[in-house]
This record gives sequence, C-alpha cells and structure tokens, in this order.
Amino acid sequence: DESRFEAGFCEFHGWFTAGIKSTDGTGSRWFAGCPRCLAETKIKKLFGQSMIPKRFADKNFEAYEATEKGQYQALKSCLDFAQELKTDWFSGKTLLLIGTPGTGKTHLACAVGHEAIKLGKSVLYTTITRLLEDIKSSWNDKDRSVKNIIARYVSVDLLIMDEIGAFRGISEREKDYLFEVINARYEQMKPMIAVSNLKLFGADSIEAYLEERSFDRLCEQAHLVVFNWESFRRKSLC
Repeated sequence: DESRFEAGFCEFHGWFTAGIKSTDGTGSRWFAGCPRCLAETKIKKLFGQSMIPKRFADKNFEAYEATEKGQYQALKSCLDFAQELKTDWFSGKTLLLIGTPGTGKTHLACAVGHEAIKLGKSVLYTTITRLLEDIKSSWNDKDRSVKNIIARYVSVDLLIMDEIGAFRGISEREKDYLFEVINARYEQMKPMIAVSNLKLFGADSIEAYLEERSFDRLCEQAHLVVFNWESFRRKSLC
C-alpha cells in the first residue's frame, strides 16, 4: 500500500521514501534521509580510511590502459577476482600480482579496492615497510600495543599489501609479525592482495622474502597474475 509511505525529495537524487506511516495512527517512522546520499557518504568515509594513495584515488578498472594480450589478461584476472569477492566474500582467496615496476600492479590492486568500497567493505592499503614500521612504533608507546596494531590489519575486509620486498633487509622478528597478520586473515578466510616486484620462487623471490609459512598461506586459493611488459612510466620518456 503506497499510501503508507512518506515521500522526501533530495536536490541531487530526486524523490525517495523518507518514512512510513504507523498502522495504529500514532504518526510516522522516519528514515535517516536520502539513501543514495547516505551510501555516497559511507563510500567517501570508507575510501578516506582505506589509505589508498592520492595517485591511485581514481585508478579504477576503466582507467587501466590495456594494449597487449598480457595486459588484457591481467585486467580480466583482476576483474574476475573482484567479481568473485562480490559473490563469496569469505572464500579465503588471495590475489598475487607479481612483476616488474611500472606495469600497473598497484593500479589494478587499488581498482579491486575501489570495487570493494562500493560494496560497503572496509579496505586498507599499506606497503610492507609501512606495516612493519607501524607495528614497531608501538615498542616505546605505552598507549599502543603490537597486538592491537596487528588486529587493525586483520579486522578490515580487504587488505592490500604492496611493495613486498622493496627493502631487502627484514629481520626474523619482522617476518614473525608478517606471519601473524597473514595467518590471522588466512584463518578467518579474509581476502588479501599481495603486490611485489620480486620473482615468485627461488633466490631474491617473494617466497624467500616472506618465508615458506607466510608464502604458503598466500598461495592457497590464489589468483596469480604476472606482469612482464614495459613500464608505463618509462613510456613518457619516449
């Protein structure tokens, strides 16, 4: 019965259902406001909390320039991953983006992040260096604990870990911290995106950098995308 609904008007989105009349004649129960405005406000808030860098704020799937087979395949793989998250968020899947610098890995990782935010999911982008510095900053801070900082990286719906191996030196203690984050998300079947310029296996690889236990967990149910074409950044010099 449409007569039971109270109408409201938004100058941006037009008419919307603003409330519903009670059946006993006591008045109306009003909703929070324009649902589209509320949704947009939530998305802006989630994006602000995501820590996605300003350079990648507009890097969605539509903005990715694919001109060759490998790039089209990388775009499709990341689109497929984002679509799978929509249908089954807690599937425990991981997206591994491996390859040379400047090939669009971070762009596509953030594009997946944008899609997650549109779904109302919390996203956190971090480099491995920043993650470890965040944890270590608590050592001399009585108001912060390692446990609480790790919990922040575990609690978000989607974690994007970029620049894995950018700084080669990593202590055994730091590897333990990374394992705690990765393992906790693995156990809770929360999705992760791992981005690295390192090789997949062998010497000077992401496997060697993270150690077997962390890398092994990232590999289960993983979508692997290899980026091996010319840097987008260097094309501007030609």
